[in-house]
Amino acid sequence: MAVARERFLGLGGARVATIDGEVEALAHRTPGVMRYDEVDLRLAAVTAVTTSPVGRNAGLATRLTGDVVAAGALDGAAVAALGMFEQGFYDRVGLGSLGYTDVFTFDPASLRVPRPSRPVVRVTRDDWEDVADLLGRRVRRHGGIALDPPEYARNELDWIEDPLLGLGFRDADGRLSAVAVGKNEDEHGPWDIHLLAYASDDDLRDLLGLLVTMSAQLHRVRMKEPPGVQLQDVLDRPIRFMDGPWTKGAPAPHIAGAWYQARILDLRPCIAARRWPGEELAFDLVLTDPLSERDHGWPGLAGKWSVVVGDPSRVEPGHRGGLPVLTAGIGAFTRLWFGVRPASGLALTADLDGPPELLGTLDRALVLPGPVVPDLPF
Repeated sequence: MAVARERFLGLGGARVATIDGEVEALAHRTPGVMRYDEVDLRLAAVTAVTTSPVGRNAGLATRLTGDVVAAGALDGAAVAALGMFEQGFYDRVGLGSLGYTDVFTFDPASLRVPRPSRPVVRVTRDDWEDVADLLGRRVRRHGGIALDPPEYARNELDWIEDPLLGLGFRDADGRLSAVAVGKNEDEHGPWDIHLLAYASDDDLRDLLGLLVTMSAQLHRVRMKEPPGVQLQDVLDRPIRFMDGPWTKGAPAPHIAGAWYQARILDLRPCIAARRWPGEELAFDLVLTDPLSERDHGWPGLAGKWSVVVGDPSRVEPGHRGGLPVLTAGIGAFTRLWFGVRPASGLALTADLDGPPELLGTLDRALVLPGPVVPDLPF
């Protein structure tokens, strides 16, 4: 683990804070991309924030997180994202919650999918370069993330506790095309799958079929639901399974939570990524941004903007005037633009407001599949 930590720190940029000459807090940033519909946006992934007991409640984590987010913006990232430990803390630097990630625990024998016709291969930590290659070309839908350094895959494998179980498939040319890696608790599971990657939807079907082939001895699998599919569709009598007596004292068969947050850093590429074929929608926007209120070496995005939702969409500084006005915090606006929740819903629960007619039109113009980040536990 110590070697993995050292390697991890070298994969991106880090900021530290000291008290009496001792490092008491750290924030780490790794470059990558995040999918918006069919466009990859440059990403600043905040891959670690940690504070010692000595440094707690001194504002160090907030300051350092703001620093690495601002540094990502200065380096050309269009969006920042992180995995949160709790709702609300990272709102202080303008991040808003992304969509729910669904986690299922199920008996693999209940899967109604065909068994794969090709041979299964073992995947170990020594295969990290093949895993990295697959992560770079795997299926990614709206919200999907890929981090730039290939060595990130090596660290992910190193951080999975033993007994590690990794299985997958290779193409005819020997290239890894699908993989599931995680910790297997004991002989009968659960196999807690931490990393699931596949080059095509057919590869995903074979991965699910692989679980069926293991069901004689493997009684439980725990995995995040892949984007774009609904696992309940391929489970035999899933509602009975969820109500079954085996759940007493065991993990819930289905949990969902928003564990990731994001915020826009550069409005132009993010706005342009939305292509709306309907009638153009123009509105003036007033943004607030907590990073604009602090000195992080980057001005943030607070201010007045003019937005047009169309094909393509576009944004300019300043107000055109005579248009409906939307007011929003940058976190809420990010959630709106990424389709996490509709404008009318965010107006009820988040820092977003506007005329009812504008909110209703935005509900229709920004219909997107909710962004889900199921495949990287940063």
